Amino acid sequence: MADLWLRYKDPDGVSRRVMVGRSEFTIGRQPDCDLAISDSRLSRKHACIVNTGGRFTIEDRGSSNGTDLNSEPVFEPVEIRNGDVLNFGGVEAIAEFVDEPVMTAPPLSVSTTPAKSPSAKQKVEPKTRKHIPMWLILLIPALAAVLVVFAAGIAYVVISRSSSNVSVNSDSDDPFADAEPTGPGKKNKDNDAGDDVTSTPKPADTQTADDPSNSSTETQANAPPANLSETAKVEENGAAFLRRIAQNNPKAFLTTEQAKRVNSKVKQFSGSSAVADNIKSARKNGNEIKSLAVKKNLKPQLLAVAAIAKLGSSRGDVLATAQSMADVLDKLSVSIGNELADECLLTIAAYDQGAAGETLKMRDMLQKLANETSESSRTIRSIWFLQKNGKITQAEFDRALTFLAIGIIAQNPKDFGVNTEALDL
Repeated sequence: MADLWLRYKDPDGVSRRVMVGRSEFTIGRQPDCDLAISDSRLSRKHACIVNTGGRFTIEDRGSSNGTDLNSEPVFEPVEIRNGDVLNFGGVEAIAEFVDEPVMTAPPLSVSTTPAKSPSAKQKVEPKTRKHIPMWLILLIPALAAVLVVFAAGIAYVVISRSSSNVSVNSDSDDPFADAEPTGPGKKNKDNDAGDDVTSTPKPADTQTADDPSNSSTETQANAPPANLSETAKVEENGAAFLRRIAQNNPKAFLTTEQAKRVNSKVKQFSGSSAVADNIKSARKNGNEIKSLAVKKNLKPQLLAVAAIAKLGSSRGDVLATAQSMADVLDKLSVSIGNELADECLLTIAAYDQGAAGETLKMRDMLQKLANETSESSRTIRSIWFLQKNGKITQAEFDRALTFLAIGIIAQNPKDFGVNTEALDL
């Protein structure tokens, strides 16, 4: 049976190796962990390696910064293979399986007695050569000829069909007439994991709403079709917004049920002239907001929309509001995380906690909940799960919904009766 070793570097940069010698081997910042690393990126009890009959699996224990295996987030137990790269919130370790030493048999003794030459009776008769039957020699060329004719027939059919398809397509005015439609309920073919993710247009990152070129074909292509239902518009724009506020969540989406809940909040701000003016204010001060967001490791769209949401139905200075919120959002995103869109929503929900100096309260609650329930860390770390199970207050949930609603409106304001251009930071 092979032993599992972890090779990593300690906080001083010294390379070290440790053997996973227990059935449950814990990794974290806390001194009583089997592998304790004094690094602020690790949670107190970050992850655990479980040995079940020689099969080693890695589990995340509700850590703030998450656990990855070969750059893939670990949401449930995953088996470890030799050479796998484990990442504990930024601290890497290489998995190495070392076989137990194998006992070798003693060398066989070599006889020095010369071998006896064969006697006359033991003389080996020469082998007779076997001849290939004539019928087999004649059959081979015949089979080859049949195969050539068969292959030629297949080639003719393929070429004929290809020519037919080209002629049919050339008669169409739309070069994309045969393209598979995308939209709610269609699987994204670029999703290698096979997840059933709603296909959504990707927002343009290179244009601002103040730029007249926003009316270009590219911007129009990013807008949801005008004939979508209210819920579908919320679903489409919500997915686009979530992907823009997270550090690394290109497949973020809203379910139809979630979109229905957010739509009730969207309707509260539909047609609001105050929201329109605040979006204009954010665009006007876009460069300053971007610079501030970069310093705080936040996405500009998150910081701007958080400020607009805080102003609500009142007009105000969006830049000044963003400056007042940036430090708290920064500290919360460190403790809760901002890689995934769900973590960003949790950060907004916990804003009042952070403003009161309790920047670790949400993180500690999530860690405790991970130890008390069998649900995966990914499931637990969402406002939808926490609200359903009474783990956050209604005010915290409403704050996150308001933020999400304003972000959806800011994607395509005129679709929601708000008379201004899109916020694109």
